[in-house]
Amino acid sequence: MDGALIRGAREKVGESQATFGERFGVDQSTVHRWETNGPPTRGPARKAIEREISTIEAGAGSCP
Repeated sequence: MDGALIRGAREKVGESQATFGERFGVDQSTVHRWETNGPPTRGPARKAIEREISTIEAGAGSCP
C-alpha cells in the first residue's frame, strides 16, 4: 500500500482529506502525510487503513 492507493480510494468516495480523516479519527494533515509519504508501516492505524481501503475497493464506499 502506498500514498497513491490511499488518495485513489479517497477520491473514489469523493471525500476531502478532512472528511476521509474522520473515518480514522485523524485530521486533514495526517491524511495529507499518508498520501504524500505513505501510510504508517505498522500498528492499528495501518490495519484500519487497509480495512477501509479494502471496503472501498470492494465497492461498499462509506462506512460508519
